[in-house]
Amino acid sequence: MLVAMTLLAFIMVAGQQAIALAARAAAPHGDGGHGFLVRRQIADWLETAMPIRSDRRERSPLIFTGEPQALRFVTILPERFGTAGPHIVTLSRSDGGLRVSWQLLRPNADPAAAGDRVLLDGVDRVGFRYWDTSDNLGWRDAWPLAQRLPGMIEISLDGGVSAGWQPFRVVMRNR
Repeated sequence: MLVAMTLLAFIMVAGQQAIALAARAAAPHGDGGHGFLVRRQIADWLETAMPIRSDRRERSPLIFTGEPQALRFVTILPERFGTAGPHIVTLSRSDGGLRVSWQLLRPNADPAAAGDRVLLDGVDRVGFRYWDTSDNLGWRDAWPLAQRLPGMIEISLDGGVSAGWQPFRVVMRNR
């Protein structure tokens, strides 16, 4: 029994070291995994972006703005962002880095339900590109089509903890 417990202890120590090594590999820039979590959070928001129209008319434009340095879309945010539910979210670069701002999607929304924060410090450049699945145009620097969402979004970040990161792509589920 003592030998079995000793072997189990060695296996547990080896497993813990393997998990710690995997965590360090996920955060190659020494940011404690924060960059990985930010990329995953942005991907979750974009994957669940909703094609909401700006008013009730059938052909009214979607609440979606895709520019080379900024992105505005509607997604569901949890209660930790103020009030749970659909929000208009904007990703852009500010003096502090990569910034996210949000506002509750309701006609008479309380201004206190809006907010913003810096997701990644020290980001010098933010770039967005949009994949058009309707024709052979491929990647666009801006999204001019107000009637539908793009098929995929590519996000490029550079500077600060994001220096040396490869661009990451997110497939839009709710097109």
